[in-house]
Amino acid sequence: MFHTIGYKGHYIHLAYQDGVETIQTQIMYADGGFTLQRRNTYAGAQRAITRHVRAALAAANQ
Repeated sequence: MFHTIGYKGHYIHLAYQDGVETIQTQIMYADGGFTLQRRNTYAGAQRAITRHVRAALAAANQ
Protein backbone atom coordinates (compact mmCIF):
# COMPACT_ATOMS: atom_id res chain seq x y z
CA MET A 1 0.00 0.00 0.00
CA PHE A 2 1.31 3.45 -0.90
CA HIS A 3 0.00 6.93 -0.04
CA THR A 4 1.27 10.38 -0.94
CA ILE A 5 0.13 13.30 1.20
CA GLY A 6 0.70 16.93 0.26
CA TYR A 7 1.97 19.08 3.13
CA LYS A 8 2.86 22.79 2.84
CA GLY A 9 3.68 22.53 -0.86
CA HIS A 10 5.82 19.40 -0.45
CA TYR A 11 5.01 15.70 -0.11
CA ILE A 12 5.12 12.89 2.44
CA HIS A 13 5.21 9.36 1.00
CA LEU A 14 3.95 6.48 3.15
CA ALA A 15 4.51 2.90 2.03
CA TYR A 16 3.76 -0.41 3.73
CA GLN A 17 5.19 -3.55 2.14
CA ASP A 18 5.96 -6.94 3.64
CA GLY A 19 5.32 -5.65 7.16
CA VAL A 20 7.76 -2.73 6.80
CA GLU A 21 6.54 0.86 6.95
CA THR A 22 8.57 3.44 5.04
CA ILE A 23 8.11 7.21 5.43
CA GLN A 24 9.86 9.67 3.11
CA THR A 25 9.73 13.42 2.55
CA GLN A 26 9.92 14.90 -0.93
CA ILE A 27 11.01 18.53 -0.70
CA MET A 28 10.42 20.42 -3.95
CA TYR A 29 12.64 23.23 -5.29
CA ALA A 30 11.76 26.13 -7.58
CA ASP A 31 13.97 24.79 -10.38
CA GLY A 32 11.89 21.59 -10.55
CA GLY A 33 14.30 19.46 -8.55
CA PHE A 34 13.58 17.68 -5.31
CA THR A 35 15.19 15.72 -2.49
CA LEU A 36 13.77 12.48 -1.13
CA GLN A 37 14.76 11.61 2.44
CA ARG A 38 13.70 8.77 4.70
CA ARG A 39 12.11 9.71 8.05
CA ASN A 40 11.34 7.64 11.14
CA THR A 41 7.85 8.98 11.87
CA TYR A 42 5.07 10.89 10.15
CA ALA A 43 5.43 13.71 12.70
CA GLY A 44 9.16 13.81 11.97
CA ALA A 45 8.40 14.18 8.27
CA GLN A 46 6.06 17.09 9.01
CA ARG A 47 8.71 18.74 11.20
CA ALA A 48 11.35 18.41 8.47
CA ILE A 49 9.09 20.07 5.91
CA THR A 50 8.11 22.83 8.35
CA ARG A 51 11.80 23.53 9.10
CA HIS A 52 12.55 23.72 5.38
CA VAL A 53 9.63 26.10 4.71
CA ARG A 54 10.61 28.39 7.60
CA ALA A 55 14.26 28.46 6.50
CA ALA A 56 13.25 29.29 2.92
CA LEU A 57 11.01 32.14 4.12
CA ALA A 58 13.75 33.51 6.38
CA ALA A 59 16.24 33.45 3.50
CA ALA A 60 13.76 35.19 1.19
CA ASN A 61 13.11 37.96 3.73
CA GLN A 62 16.78 38.91 4.08
